[in-house]
Amino acid sequence: MTAVRQATIPCVISRGMFQDERAVIVALPNEAKATFLVDKRHVIPQDDPGPGRQVEGYVKVSIVAEQDDSVIVDLPQPGLTVGPRIAVRGDEIKFRDLIA
Repeated sequence: MTAVRQATIPCVISRGMFQDERAVIVALPNEAKATFLVDKRHVIPQDDPGPGRQVEGYVKVSIVAEQDDSVIVDLPQPGLTVGPRIAVRGDEIKFRDLIA
């Protein structure tokens, strides 16, 4: 078995168009934001993102590489404003190792 390097990063979560879909906004190191849609099983909200409501939470990502003060991660799905891979600040990552 291979250890898959997984983590969560902070985000803002709201409901998507479909029941199992969530819109997620992640802050990037350059103060830009990445927006993407994911299945709700890929997010950990701190509260219920009711209709028209945004809540703080975390999105699950896969670690690709660690650099100085940032980490390259793969998003669960490609973003609307970025591709499937982004750089985030290293101090925002919460690591966890899973067995694939």
